[in-house]
Amino acid sequence: MASSSNQGNLHNSCNRYSDLQVDSTANNNDFTVECARDDEVENFIEGFDDSFSSSSGLWIPKVDDNKVKPYSGQIFRDIETCFKFYAEYGRQGGFDIRKSSQKVRDGIVVYKYFVCSKGGNHETSMSKESDSNSDLSLVSSTAGVDVRRRRRTVTKKCQCEAKVQLKYGGFNQYIISCFVEGHNHPLASTSGKQFLRINRTISSLQRRFILDAAKSNIGAHRAHSLYKSIAGSYTDIGATATDFQNWVRDIKLYIGKHDADMLLQKFQNKRETSDAGFSYEYETDSDGHLTRLFWADIPGRQSYEVFGDVVSFDATYRTNKYGMVFVPFIGVDNHWKSVTFASALLNHEDSTNFTWVCEMFLKVFQQAPKCIITDQCPAMKVAINKIFPNSIHRYCMWHIMQKFTAKVGPVFCAESGFMEKLNKFVWSSHLTISEFEQGWNSVLDEFGLSEHVWLNEMYLMRESWIPAFFRDKPMGALLRTTSRSESSNFFFNHFVQRGDTLSEFYICYESAIEKQIYENKKLNDGDRCIPKTITEKEIEKEAAQLYTRTMFYKVQKQIKASCFHISLAGQPIVADGVSTYIVRDKTYDEKYFEVQFSFLTNNVDCSCKLFTRVGYLCRHCFYCLGLWGVERIPHQYLCSRWMRNAEDRFCKSKFSDVMESTNVQNIRDMSKKVWTVFQGCIEYVSNNGDGMQFLFDEMNSLKIRVEEKFESSRATKEDMLEECFGVRPSTITTVHPPLQSNNKGSRKRLVGPAEKSCDGKKRKLRVCKFCMLEGYHDSRTCPKKKMQNPIMQAANNSVDNISTNQTINTGIIS
Repeated sequence: MASSSNQGNLHNSCNRYSDLQVDSTANNNDFTVECARDDEVENFIEGFDDSFSSSSGLWIPKVDDNKVKPYSGQIFRDIETCFKFYAEYGRQGGFDIRKSSQKVRDGIVVYKYFVCSKGGNHETSMSKESDSNSDLSLVSSTAGVDVRRRRRTVTKKCQCEAKVQLKYGGFNQYIISCFVEGHNHPLASTSGKQFLRINRTISSLQRRFILDAAKSNIGAHRAHSLYKSIAGSYTDIGATATDFQNWVRDIKLYIGKHDADMLLQKFQNKRETSDAGFSYEYETDSDGHLTRLFWADIPGRQSYEVFGDVVSFDATYRTNKYGMVFVPFIGVDNHWKSVTFASALLNHEDSTNFTWVCEMFLKVFQQAPKCIITDQCPAMKVAINKIFPNSIHRYCMWHIMQKFTAKVGPVFCAESGFMEKLNKFVWSSHLTISEFEQGWNSVLDEFGLSEHVWLNEMYLMRESWIPAFFRDKPMGALLRTTSRSESSNFFFNHFVQRGDTLSEFYICYESAIEKQIYENKKLNDGDRCIPKTITEKEIEKEAAQLYTRTMFYKVQKQIKASCFHISLAGQPIVADGVSTYIVRDKTYDEKYFEVQFSFLTNNVDCSCKLFTRVGYLCRHCFYCLGLWGVERIPHQYLCSRWMRNAEDRFCKSKFSDVMESTNVQNIRDMSKKVWTVFQGCIEYVSNNGDGMQFLFDEMNSLKIRVEEKFESSRATKEDMLEECFGVRPSTITTVHPPLQSNNKGSRKRLVGPAEKSCDGKKRKLRVCKFCMLEGYHDSRTCPKKKMQNPIMQAANNSVDNISTNQTINTGIIS
């Protein structure tokens, strides 16, 4: 019976290879089909597939070593050993296997079946129902009814009867009682064996590689391509790109409801192992869903002590799957680079959430920043005024100036010279408040905009964004726009994706912070080199020794200008030990500045207020110091935030950041050491063929000894999550993942008229197929097409309705 069944299956599977001989006639367009005979098909297949046996009509696996071929009566110590043995036979033979049914008696498995993966029948009742209703579906579709089509799929199952039957033989032994060798389907070719499921496994090294790639915003598909370069070829990877993607998908699904819990557990572990150096706070709604989260790590807290005088924060979007708003707090370090102090995730952008974030910020850092810069978000303004009443709140100038073209008019701003004249008063840091106000009003009067509503609104809030009002504020001109925040948001977006879970988001965030710290260390190391000076002044040489390289170049620019662009206008006035100088600056249109110098205390003050605004002396001060022969920068003007190694020298808080060694961490560290030794061996014999062969033989023998001494342990998904994220999912969910948020910035940002006009200029002219004229439209958006006669449109619609009715009636009749 089995032979007859197999022969029948053979004929079914062989029909794909049969050649059709067609004899057509030209007169009546009829044709006859003559199918190849069964013996011809068998001979044809046997000619190109040496695993096919024409005598039995089956495919017999060919293996290199007959020791891996099962046989009846073969004894194994347990079921798993037999499964691995049969799997190796399938791997070499070109077919996949799977575990099938079993019989249990008194708690002992007495029979166990391993079958070919193509065994069984994939046909289901649903597919039968679909076949029986196919005619009805066709009629309904013809009648205009929308019918949902089934997805096109394929099946690998073809009732193959190849199998191994195990029988319990007592004394903890299992015996192969039945072994069916032949398959009723072609086996995988040599080149196709790599795609068998048994040959496609993702190793722990590959999982780590996928995770490390994700930290740099590299998806699973691109990670597969990169791993090919490491492995040598796609064949050597041992898994397909789909396998890589499926592993990431399975991890995301398994995280599921544990997402928020895993992240909070990771935060708790970091807090416990850092002597409270790592700080975090969170809140949930009434149902236990995470709504807002704030955290500050040790590097951020230490940086804030030195560079926290000015803070910029802005919200960014599309960083996680829940749509939560990401809010980083950004400052400027001693290399004029952005530094992250703390971060938050919020479910909504409202005053309540921003107030809570500011409260947590003040709770952790214990000191409010001197100046905070944001955009014109009303919710942020409410929160800052409430929590930081003594801090200076400054609006981003760039956002306001970008609105001028939309509010006043793009043509007027571009062609009238209005913006050019207004910019001289708006952006200047050297004007006093009265000079700005006079200039603003004169420009508006000149162009007849004194009654403009929006301009008057901006004038009323001038204290919040015009530089003239921040001249006397410490570090008031360090940041004038939120470009720091926006560039940081752009930086973080290189590491995160909008589909990330919270756990994935944070490990990507950690990767971004690690890069930020690495770049800072690199710049600190670069300060060991002393930059060249361009003058012979001792004060410049001292500045090269004290300031970071970036800041020295800014100070050097002022020292150079003091030598070539500053001149004395009149005699100084001396009173009470203070000399007052009036100097002329060629750089600023021959503008005059007043400098006061005390030769008793070396105190120097300039009307340009550069030191107050940014923390280093101006060219006017250096000029006056040179007149008195001062060769060293007075110590009171050496701002600590711009000095070399500022964090190490001036940070008072010292937190411990030594993580406790866990078993997973120890194994990971030892794995790195093993790889280092192995790579060192390869490097040592890389150009020696005999040496490489010796290393290969030694590694093979070592592999055998390891397999004999240690049992292979299959990692569970909990182990994978702990390996990837540093924590294991809890069995009890205390904090649920956030609900999906819908914030104002979740979609693409609104584009103003100015950007639209710029984009229009970039587009190429094309010929419209409707009006046959060149323009920035096509036949769908042609303005002439929209201006057609309504009567003609109505007539066309009537004709269309008549035609449609006739078509429907015809379909019903037929």
